[in-house]
Amino acid sequence: MTTQDAQPSPHMDGAAKLRDGSERASPTSPLEWVAAGIGALLIAAMIAYMVQYGLRERGEVPGRIDIAVVETQAGGHGHTVRFQIRNRTTATAATLRVRGELRSGDRVVEAAEAEFDYLPPYSERFGGLIFQQDPARFELRIAPTGYSEP
Repeated sequence: MTTQDAQPSPHMDGAAKLRDGSERASPTSPLEWVAAGIGALLIAAMIAYMVQYGLRERGEVPGRIDIAVVETQAGGHGHTVRFQIRNRTTATAATLRVRGELRSGDRVVEAAEAEFDYLPPYSERFGGLIFQQDPARFELRIAPTGYSEP
């Protein structure tokens, strides 16, 4: 065996050169097998989750939409009632309309509306309703009034 046969070639990348000139790949280490197994499990779990999510979510409507008033501010154009809207379902609501009313007993004193282009599943958005009257002087009701399916 010559000195040239004993030295690995720089282009072999972990392969051993045999006496007949052929190359043999080095065996896969146990750590590589563990990493490959973990990767395969993660991919299988991700696929199973996506299939389950797709099957479970079919047909749900965005009926659980919560609205909470964040703050009221007086400004040059009236009184702005800032609110947070949350979609607690897996359905998406597009063109979601929200109506706010200032009420005195059974009488609607003033109404305002806002529209959200898109409210994804399990998300929250902020919006505002502008009233000429001071909302602190009346009963304020805010509720979603309609949406479209994207």
